[in-house]
Amino acid sequence: MSNWSLIVLVAVLSLASLTGGCEPAASPAQRSQPAGTSSAAQASDAAATKEAVDEVTTTSSAFLQRSADADLRVLNYNVNWDHIFPEVKQETADRFARLVRAIDPDIVLLQEVRRSSEVAAALLNTLLPGADGDAPWQVFRGGNNVIASRWQLRDTLAHPTPKGDREIAFALVDLPDERFDVDLYVSNNHYKCCDGERNDPRRQRQSDAIISWWRDARTPGGEIDLPAGTPLIIAGDLNIVGGFGPVETLLTGDIADESAYGPDAPADWDDSTLTDLHPLHNGDGPADYTWRNDGDEWDPGRLDFMIYSDSVLTVTNAFVLNTATMSDEALAEAQLERHDVLLAPPGRFDHLPIVADFRLVRSEE
Repeated sequence: MSNWSLIVLVAVLSLASLTGGCEPAASPAQRSQPAGTSSAAQASDAAATKEAVDEVTTTSSAFLQRSADADLRVLNYNVNWDHIFPEVKQETADRFARLVRAIDPDIVLLQEVRRSSEVAAALLNTLLPGADGDAPWQVFRGGNNVIASRWQLRDTLAHPTPKGDREIAFALVDLPDERFDVDLYVSNNHYKCCDGERNDPRRQRQSDAIISWWRDARTPGGEIDLPAGTPLIIAGDLNIVGGFGPVETLLTGDIADESAYGPDAPADWDDSTLTDLHPLHNGDGPADYTWRNDGDEWDPGRLDFMIYSDSVLTVTNAFVLNTATMSDEALAEAQLERHDVLLAPPGRFDHLPIVADFRLVRSEE
């Protein structure tokens, strides 16, 4: 191979790593493919799905409104390796600015953030400064997972004991006592992507570690103790491209590797299962996917999750925000643009933001 050919090859590989999706080094060949489905058939299915879901189906921006001001709004979003920061790419930063202002969250959970907590806090303080007298955004980063809150974060942690497959961002959100009787515990995650069932053991270890740590938090002694009835939200890009077992563990508390992570532990305070939010596009669907890449042969899929303790939390509103299917009138009402959820217009999707409004069961109405 000539020196010139080698230079071209290196440049192409470098560009591919910069424009990748869930993982910077992931290629389509590494991602999962449904058993018994050819690449050509997958590409055809993806094209059909694209044609169907791109139709304008949302004619009002009303789904963006909270049912009550007292509800807690949580945003979960994989931002594709710092694309929300102007110094990385101004166009995607501008789109994020419009999205986050339209959503107006109280708690922001981001994945694929390499910038520091201080840089992330500065961005949110610029985009959502709050009312006079409001405290600046509080931010904790564990791995590439960011937890940002309008209120103080306590008991922050990136490495539970025992550890999972990757760093996890844990934090207790110190909710204002005048509004809420309890605080909120949050776990933000970015599971290993790609390769279908081959990477399921890594994703399973991550779920086992979360439930093990949550069991410790709910029982006296150990490394952490939380007051009874503390609500839990587990969110993030879980990259479920193989089996559903890692999600089942989060829902049920059924730990796969009990020798390493201890016994099973029913995950909610009433010893029932946690609840999978499973929001639909713009509140009423029918689509529910949270990741899409029309340049791939793989169909759009639900990779991003928000799982919560429904014994102490009630959901009053939830949606996957998809500006591509909003009418011109709805976009104007929300001060959004059609391509705001795209990574690169006109057709390059990645992850979509998911939003939920929670009401604490014991909070003041």
